[in-house]
Amino acid sequence: MIDDQEIDLRLDDAETVEVIEAHQGVPVDPPDIAISTTWADITSTDGRKPIVPAWMLNAEQRRQRARQLTWALWYWALFHGLRSPWYLAKTSWYAPIGAGKTVGRLAGWALAEQGNFELRQKAASGNDPQVWMQLDKKRSKNAQARFILLGVAFLVLAVAVSVVLAMHVVPVIAWQAAAVLSVVLFARLGRPVDKPITDRVTHGRRFTKLTGEMVRNAMVALNLAAMKEPGSVEFAHPGIHVDGPGWLARVNLPAGLEAVKVLEMRGALSSALRLPVDQVWPSAGPDHAGQVDLWVGYQPASKMGQPKWSLADPNARTSFFSPHSFGTDERQRPVFTTLFETNDLVGGQPGSGKTYAARTLATIALLDPTCELKIAEFKGTGDFLDMSELCSTYIVGVDDDAFEAGRDLIAWVLAECARRGKLILAAKKRGEAPLGKVTPELAAKPGSGLHPVFVLLDEVHELFAFDKQIGQDAERAIKRGRALGIHVTLATQIPDKTSLPPNIVRCVTVRWCLSVGGQTENDMILGTGAYKRGLSATAYRPKEDQGWGIMVGLAKPGPVRSFFPDEKTTKAIVARAAELRRGQVVGGGINTEKIHARNMLADAIAVLRPNEPGMPWGVLAGRLEQEWPEFYGGITADMVRDSLERYEVFTQDVKVKVGGEWKNIKGARRASLEAAVVPAADTV
Repeated sequence: MIDDQEIDLRLDDAETVEVIEAHQGVPVDPPDIAISTTWADITSTDGRKPIVPAWMLNAEQRRQRARQLTWALWYWALFHGLRSPWYLAKTSWYAPIGAGKTVGRLAGWALAEQGNFELRQKAASGNDPQVWMQLDKKRSKNAQARFILLGVAFLVLAVAVSVVLAMHVVPVIAWQAAAVLSVVLFARLGRPVDKPITDRVTHGRRFTKLTGEMVRNAMVALNLAAMKEPGSVEFAHPGIHVDGPGWLARVNLPAGLEAVKVLEMRGALSSALRLPVDQVWPSAGPDHAGQVDLWVGYQPASKMGQPKWSLADPNARTSFFSPHSFGTDERQRPVFTTLFETNDLVGGQPGSGKTYAARTLATIALLDPTCELKIAEFKGTGDFLDMSELCSTYIVGVDDDAFEAGRDLIAWVLAECARRGKLILAAKKRGEAPLGKVTPELAAKPGSGLHPVFVLLDEVHELFAFDKQIGQDAERAIKRGRALGIHVTLATQIPDKTSLPPNIVRCVTVRWCLSVGGQTENDMILGTGAYKRGLSATAYRPKEDQGWGIMVGLAKPGPVRSFFPDEKTTKAIVARAAELRRGQVVGGGINTEKIHARNMLADAIAVLRPNEPGMPWGVLAGRLEQEWPEFYGGITADMVRDSLERYEVFTQDVKVKVGGEWKNIKGARRASLEAAVVPAADTV
């Protein structure tokens, strides 16, 4: 309880000064020391390649490879089976020709004319009969020996065949196979070089191996000041090598040249390599800011397609607490995420594939039959309408009613966080939540009230522009919901500090930046400094690179392409989710009579005590939380100060008694609070 006369304050803003002694004359370079290899170096697993390919260790990828191989073999069999009569006709035509060519080659070898004929012709042209006679005599001698050798070979072969036939040791099928093989071999020898007997299944172009010369010349062609000579480009270990369906070249740029300079010139790099843009994928290397990983696909991404999504399987089922794939990287490897303890931000300009990228995350929640879905899309076109029947709350529109419903949704999340916090506290006391978080066991326990909740706000900038307070409340909800089994995904196409509060970006765990126009938008989504670290989504083009973006917050930041199932597959996924949920909606709607948005200015005035001239920000935050814990739970002094600034309630000195002495502490005065005007849009 807070005393009326004396208020104990915890001052967290005290400054600590650290004095560091400066030393002069220290050498810039450390002395040379002997470097020895230790047993730890030998036994370390860092940097080792896996003994078996990664796909062999993943059951889903093994099944996917098996399906691909089975389909390829079946297609190959059907393709050639349909053309087999034509193959038989060509084989029958070319086999006699090949047999004749074989006899002719043997005869030519036995006559020993090769080489000798040219020498005899030269002797005849030089009118030298003696040399001509010597050469012809030598040819006749060689020919006699070769004819004898051929005769003996044929005789031995005939006797061996006769003996084997007489003894019946070789089955008839073996003789038939030998005959067929001989006919095929003669047909192969008899056909023209440019006319194969079988047709090609595909007519794709042959892949040109990526070489060091190609990479160096392409880098130099970028015309960057520090990279004028091919020798200035170095390759890091292991150099250029096959990596998935393409080539990977790890390049060290000249000292002082950052990788981002190359990444933002992706178009020029593809021009220098004479390859389509979506076949060339530069990214930041792992070792330092001047390293580039240049991955070049065997073919453009637009022609490669994507592996089958594991969630499109007829028996697919997910868990809010387990990792599931939602996209692939540029090398077609699946990328996984876990909804529990994470929140997602998806941003990109129109045409970048933002909505469907958000749908992939919603699909993971959809296929968990215990997860409650609440979706609000402020585009007004019903992009998530097919999921609405399975949502406990579905909001669509760009009018005031939709925005008010969005405000109520955020208020519900805050109240739900407060309710769940008490349940987790009780569970922790019982030993069921040792880490103070929702566990899969607690979530699955009937009647626990801790089932997973997935909240998606599409085109959220429209909601935040309607009322700044909604953004501040959303920030608190996102911070508190992580450990309580509540996941929030935000999707926006206008990443700026007005429509997307920076504090929200900082508290969102996973951020996915699709195509954006510049560095500012890029860093608004991915975080300050992301662009300079080489995490740049400015190279992606709307529509052409739809679904591609840079993602941070997962195990490894880098390019990710969302799955984009066709309409038939999408309908099957939603139908599967309805089947798993048995047609029931998890959770309930929002009771706006019990939970509604509050006005902080009115509440701040209400908690002022009679004759109290004002309150420090920390005390005001404490009183708000004490009076309305379901809405203001977890609020801080900074959050109160920022929220009241829009009412023109600014920070002033408030005289309070601390430890028996009167001191001036920063806070809000009664006169400023009572003089502030409540905007009409904020009236509840």
